[in-house]
Order: sequence, then structure tokens, then C-alpha cells
Amino acid sequence: MHIFSLVSQKGGAGKSTLARQLAVLAGEAGASVLIDRDPQETSTKWWQRRQGLQPTPERPDLLDLDGASLTAAAASLRKRPGAVFVDTRPAVAEPEAEAARVADLVIVPVRPSPDDLEAVGETLKILRRLERRAVVVVNAAKNEMRARDARAALSRYPVPVCPTHIADRAVYLDASLEGRGVGEMRGSAARDAHAELRTAWAWIQEVARERQ
Repeated sequence: MHIFSLVSQKGGAGKSTLARQLAVLAGEAGASVLIDRDPQETSTKWWQRRQGLQPTPERPDLLDLDGASLTAAAASLRKRPGAVFVDTRPAVAEPEAEAARVADLVIVPVRPSPDDLEAVGETLKILRRLERRAVVVVNAAKNEMRARDARAALSRYPVPVCPTHIADRAVYLDASLEGRGVGEMRGSAARDAHAELRTAWAWIQEVARERQ
């Protein structure tokens, strides 16, 4: 399995939402595993709501480390096909450093606000010190102009920035409350969200392959 860890020092960047949505999307093509390393257990609670759906979706699986180290779990998971997504706390301390170290690629979501764009630099600096490969995804952008300005601001960092942003859509919140992926929701907003996620996920996978 390829391992993708979502890391951001700033809270509210959208790590949990993106981890869950990418895990569902990856599960459309094969095995998919979600690991929740955030003490708030946001992704775990979403997955539990998902188990109440009828019929219960097969993917993603939720892996409870149950006291085992992430490093040991990652070594075991690598032997299988599919993708793993590690959701982390809004911090970059040792648990997040471990998540970065086991990852094939670190995904750093960032909102296109001045405060968030300024704060992401510290996260990227820490990942550089750890010598970890990373990409940045602009998340919860109100419109294309905001996303374009954010990508321009991020261009000063030596890290690839996803050319497709994730828009600020209510359907992501609705999907979270229902334990679903946006591709499992109805309506044009859900279709648009699913399309942008698919494009971003294809780009992330391409970067991961290029950098192996």
C-alpha cells in the first residue's frame, strides 16, 4: 500500500475531511485504509456513522492501532495493495513526524486565507528538516480567484502545489455528517465535488509515482 499522511500545524486546514474523502475515493478502485491519529477522533466518528449506512460500504477500512506503533503498522500495510491515509492532529510534534516518516507522500492542506498561507510555511519547514516529500492542496477555496492567488503565494515554497483546488462546498459537511464520501451524495454540488476530488487525487498519485 502507498501511504499518504495529512499533516498541518494549523487547525482547521481540513485534514480530516480530505483524508476521509480521499480514502473513499481510493476505495472506488481498490483497498483503502484510514488511520486516525487525532485524539479528537473526528475520522473515527465519521467511520462509525458510516457503519450505520445500508448497505454498509466496504471501504475504507479503519485501522485501530490499539497501542501498536504507526511505524510497525505501516511496515505491515506496505505488503498489501491499495492506499493508506493517516489523519493527524493540528500540530507537528513527534506523532506527526512519525506519520510523515512512514509516508510515501505528505499531503498538506491549506485554506486560502492570509493567516493560513503564512502559517503553512512552518509546517513545510519542519517537513524539509525531516527530509519528507510533500505536496500542498488548497482547500475550502471560495472561488477560483482565491485559489489562484493562494497557489501564487505558495509558489515561493519548493513544494509542488496541486493545480486543482478543493472548493468550499456545503456538501462536504453534509457528507461528513452522514458518514459518506461526496461521490455517494446526490445533486450537482456532489457531482462537482467528486470531480474535483478525482482530479486532485489523480495528480497526487502522479506526483507520488514520479518521486518514488
